[in-house]
Amino acid sequence: MKPRKIGPYKVNDELGRGGMGVVYKGSHELITRDVAIKELTQEIAKKGEEALLRFKREAMALAGFRHQNIVTLYDFIEKDSGYYMVMELVDGTTLQEVLKEGPLPPDVVAVVGMQMASALEHAHFARIVHRDIKPANMMLSKTGDVKLMDFGIALDEQLEKLTKAGMAVGTPTYMSPEQVGGEPVDARSDVYSLGVVLYECLAGIKPFTGANAGEVFAKIRTGKYPALNKVAPRAPAQLKQIVRRCMMRKPKDRYADISELKRAFDRYLSNHLQMGPSALLVAFLKSRGKISELEALSRITKVDMERAERVQMKPGGSPGAAGAGLGWTWAALLPLLGVALWFTRHGWLPLLDKWLKAR
Repeated sequence: MKPRKIGPYKVNDELGRGGMGVVYKGSHELITRDVAIKELTQEIAKKGEEALLRFKREAMALAGFRHQNIVTLYDFIEKDSGYYMVMELVDGTTLQEVLKEGPLPPDVVAVVGMQMASALEHAHFARIVHRDIKPANMMLSKTGDVKLMDFGIALDEQLEKLTKAGMAVGTPTYMSPEQVGGEPVDARSDVYSLGVVLYECLAGIKPFTGANAGEVFAKIRTGKYPALNKVAPRAPAQLKQIVRRCMMRKPKDRYADISELKRAFDRYLSNHLQMGPSALLVAFLKSRGKISELEALSRITKVDMERAERVQMKPGGSPGAAGAGLGWTWAALLPLLGVALWFTRHGWLPLLDKWLKAR
């Protein structure tokens, strides 16, 4: 990539590419702040006015947000027929990358769900529906926050719709039944998609798969997927119930709004969480090798680290995980079993023998 500047920002390495353009790592030269710079490439802009309108609408949406769990927009620049969003650079990894290593511990899943519900509550209050909730659009920061990104296809209910009636918009695996059918969507569609993400976090597999988008859509329409009791047998029943309700096929059967879902996570975490949510996420990232022990200890106390290690950060998902838990239980019982056998041989049997001889 040729070195260049965009306003006061120096453009450095490319971070990734998506449907709406390219994201680079940059820095503000005067205040030396690292940033993420999202560029609407000329190739995409030339495809039609809709791409530029969506890009500008994403910037408008982000400019109106002030929330810990939504990436912050710093600037919007138009230069040499190019358009750029300058945003907060999140130091961390995407949930998609973390899921490549398997399911997440149930309490971590609940914290991710809670923070995403909080972010969506903020967006929905501004009457903006994200419409593309998926692991690739969630960042787990090294400071223990989950950040929602990419409002590129978000629906602003206060503005004219850019999507034509009957057109499906989103990422197939995570789309709601109403999205699949090209029907009007509201905030409950984001509730459904978040449920799909949390299902994958618990089970380590996607609920709907197929050889192509058509097969995935067909399964989403039926609402049939592998039961969490089978694919995540060790996950707490209360958490599985939350996910199931999010994924109800009919919107009226889901949580009425994201605030109700947030309250459900509040109740769950109040009964299960043994440490602060941010500390738990930091400890989890350390357990997955995403941050070093030194980085973790610079953010959380040693007490929290030890508490997290006692919890062992075990997933609640696959049968393999369940087997691992059972193995740990037997290992803990072996010393007690040995003591019982010793008493049987050296303690109880001689006493029984003396009692029989006396008779």
